Amino acid sequence: MKKFGKLVVCMLLLCVLITTIGCGKQNTPPQDNAKQDASQQNDAKQGEKQLLVGFIPMTLNNEYFITMVNAAKQEADKLGIKLLVQAGEKHGSAEEQLQLVENMIANKVNAICIVPSSSEGLMTALKKAQDAGIPVINLDTKLDANLVESSGLKTVPFIGTNNYDGAKLAGEFALELLGGKGNVAILTGISGQQNAADRRNGFYDVVEGKFNVVAEQSADWEVEKGYNVTQNILQANKDIDLIFASNDGMALGAIRAVKDTGKDIKVIGFDAINEALNRIAQDEMLGTVAQFPAKMGIEGVKAAKTLAEGGEVPEVTWSGAELITKDKVEDFQKYLAQYKD
Repeated sequence: MKKFGKLVVCMLLLCVLITTIGCGKQNTPPQDNAKQDASQQNDAKQGEKQLLVGFIPMTLNNEYFITMVNAAKQEADKLGIKLLVQAGEKHGSAEEQLQLVENMIANKVNAICIVPSSSEGLMTALKKAQDAGIPVINLDTKLDANLVESSGLKTVPFIGTNNYDGAKLAGEFALELLGGKGNVAILTGISGQQNAADRRNGFYDVVEGKFNVVAEQSADWEVEKGYNVTQNILQANKDIDLIFASNDGMALGAIRAVKDTGKDIKVIGFDAINEALNRIAQDEMLGTVAQFPAKMGIEGVKAAKTLAEGGEVPEVTWSGAELITKDKVEDFQKYLAQYKD
């Protein structure tokens, strides 16, 4: 009987213990479930594949493209994108860029942003990228629309400056500086590039019939070539009042050549890089047309993300242009300072 009593007590204790454990499971605090859900969400985010965007400026030996790349990096960091930046040594090397596009394809990037050095030399590689499912975004220097179509490429969205309208600003400023008459020379960019043609034409169409355009010559966007070409122009033409250089690199070279002569020849550039702004502040250069390469870099990364994720972007996005004279230099330098290394 005593043994039976002990057995009953043991069974009762066991039931109490089981009930307590069961109740404990049912009364798990709500915050513990919330923590578990948050942990699962974090695990899911970590499992998502990070987008890899290839970014190919024309070169990194130019402050303009450094600004573009730095802004693109900042935007990529905000969006959680990994940016793979590769660039050639020269402005006009289609061969280098062809290899860089091949590298991007081999690295299985999700999209490519490119400032093309040439339309003709890149079509095959860009078509190969699109065929591999890699969207291409064209920055700054517009690809030739006819070549894009004839190469079988799908639409390639463009983000950049309306160079023709920007150069018109330079032409109007030149007319103001010289009172509507004088002798001018034009330094043009790489032959065959759309932005080189647009900048020359925008300036020329404003000054035609008012100025005597005594010389036009390409200096391939380069400082040293700008210096050499300007020397030749000044030797052949003794009475030049103003030089329009289609980018600031060539303008800086032109300023050096003008200094060698000791003459008072006005120089206007295009791009608004820091060194050009410094020269404007020092009255060695009268003005430059500002592009916004930082905006191109930022919008390029945004477009790359959208397209890589299956969305759509506009076929053309204009990034704006503004004439910078001495009174605007300080404000524009502050703007550029956001995108320094």
